[in-house]
Amino acid sequence: MVKKETIVVSLVAAFIVLPAALSLSAYFITKNPNFRPLGITLDSLTEAGLIESSGEIIAVISIGDRSPKQTSKKEYTKALESTFEILESEVEVKFRTVPNSSEISVTYLVGLNRIGPYPITQAASGVKAAVRAERLVKAHQIKLAKNLEKIEGSRGSTSWFRFFDG
Repeated sequence: MVKKETIVVSLVAAFIVLPAALSLSAYFITKNPNFRPLGITLDSLTEAGLIESSGEIIAVISIGDRSPKQTSKKEYTKALESTFEILESEVEVKFRTVPNSSEISVTYLVGLNRIGPYPITQAASGVKAAVRAERLVKAHQIKLAKNLEKIEGSRGSTSWFRFFDG
């Protein structure tokens, strides 16, 4: 006769394993990384085309509400865009107001990287670092895409994957 403890352990194991097994099966059938148990990463979501990931540079100009209004936002934008254009890169300029401050600073955001903040008088100091970071992000994305193609190409030779791909 089966012991009561064995039944309880089997039920607990089934309730733990069954959802993961169903989720993994759904992942293999649909190739959607949202179904992959414990495997959702930004890279997998980007590769699947479910989120946008760009190497674009965003320059956030923080302007204190007490700072003198000598230069317009349009002039800041034009200066940064022309600087990045020289280095064959694009920048998106955004502004934010900082309460109780008289400082003006620039922070460059590239992917998850944050470069700065730099005082507006030294904004050029972070431009080359931002461009290098953007190129590294883009190179990493290209490498990931090539590795994914290589994996997809070798998948057809394994009988396990042929079962789920068929």
